[in-house]
Amino acid sequence: MSAADSVAAAVAQLRQSLAAGRLAHGYLVHGPVRTAGCRLLADFLPTLFCQAQDKPCGECAECRRVAAHEHPDILTLEPESKARMITIGEDENEGIRKVVRFISLTPFIGPWKVCVILDADRMNAAAANALLKTLEEPPPASLLFLLAESPQSLPPTVISRCQRLALGAEEGGGDEPWRAPLLEWLRAGPASDPLLQSVRAGQLGAILDAERERVAEAEEEAAKDEGQDKLVIAARVGARYRAVRATLLKALLLWHRDVLLRVLGVETGGFHYAAEAAAQQRQAAGLTPASALADVRRLEKLVQRLDQFPEASESALLGAGLPQRAK
Repeated sequence: MSAADSVAAAVAQLRQSLAAGRLAHGYLVHGPVRTAGCRLLADFLPTLFCQAQDKPCGECAECRRVAAHEHPDILTLEPESKARMITIGEDENEGIRKVVRFISLTPFIGPWKVCVILDADRMNAAAANALLKTLEEPPPASLLFLLAESPQSLPPTVISRCQRLALGAEEGGGDEPWRAPLLEWLRAGPASDPLLQSVRAGQLGAILDAERERVAEAEEEAAKDEGQDKLVIAARVGARYRAVRATLLKALLLWHRDVLLRVLGVETGGFHYAAEAAAQQRQAAGLTPASALADVRRLEKLVQRLDQFPEASESALLGAGLPQRAK
């Protein structure tokens, strides 16, 4: 399902739940935060506050306040620190403490209080624990939207108390630092000999190493004020890196799924990288449906093996598990 279709389906689901009086108090929105996630909120939130009979009208005072991000009953929180983390906050005007206080207040002009947490997977442990009580015992007429690209980084206790809404990926993905170098790597196509295969695996490994370093720097910066020991920091770095790696490998897998569709002669619809038709057609040339499908299956197996083995085996698994081409 495309990003636009998944957003439309999620908005329809939320509006149906609202009409039936069955909105959940907490929603975990999984998908591209700054694009599909924010579009979901822009389409749905006016429905909560619109004064017209046919909601949302887009023209009443409430709809205009929501569209302008000026509604007093909506609070948005996102990572702001140097480490791009969401913290518990020093007082009730910062971080998750601000969310907890805001959501507990009576609506100013009602009928809802809404808190939106962008990049919720960037909450540190203290922040997630502080939010948990509000998720467990939410005030009346309150809504929490947690938007995350890597929801697996959130504590299971937080995930279990939210209803999940999955959004499709944007074509070409979001704005993570690894996407541009990965796309360049994908355009080059599979290697045709063992030596080049080793080089290609090393290039992909370098992209992953850069992400591991970026994650480690962010976690270490966030942990400075928490007094966490090195073992705790290492565990957090490992968990977040594995989440980033899983997203990166999914993008790689989607590329080869596109190549398979082009081998099968599909002309429109279903492509994740529709703008990369020329590069994918070059890679599809000479492939049979069976060999293109084998590439997809090979990558699926690589993803499984990377999840099963320690990170020390990552380089060897990449070298052996990437698609190859015979000369």
